Amino acid sequence: MQWSRRAEVIQAEQIRDGLYLLGTNAGPEQIPSAGVLTHYKNLLEVEDAFCHLKDYLRVRPVFHRRPDRVRNHVRICFLAYWLSAKLERQWRQQDQTIEVHNLLRQLQTIRLGRLEVEGKPFKTMVTQVPRDLNGTLSKLGLLPLFSQPPAWAPGACSK
Repeated sequence: MQWSRRAEVIQAEQIRDGLYLLGTNAGPEQIPSAGVLTHYKNLLEVEDAFCHLKDYLRVRPVFHRRPDRVRNHVRICFLAYWLSAKLERQWRQQDQTIEVHNLLRQLQTIRLGRLEVEGKPFKTMVTQVPRDLNGTLSKLGLLPLFSQPPAWAPGACSK
């Protein structure tokens, strides 16, 4: 086996090193050159969104059979992503470093449950907010949302 450097190919590559050739069907009056570059760099956010939709929000697998239910399932997942992206943007403005999907997973540990005895509602309960989560929610000004059961919870609720 033999190999050798092809100097002319290496030199041609070095000339283009670090340059991007980006194309778009939008004219310069619609999106200036700097805007095209910004949109391209934001592509990572779009790819991250699809990752969240497929993994964390569980768009796939879809077990619906009717096309309208599949569309509505995807709509709900996109809405959930939009809400989490909005929340993340607001957090960044408050200099928070925790990732939104990690906090949402922590929030999933908070449950509202109803105990029924012989088919009749007996008691509605809310799990306690974990201590480490209390600090984060307090920083974000969200702790009052979890200090008491939601207004729509039936009957007397206890923790």
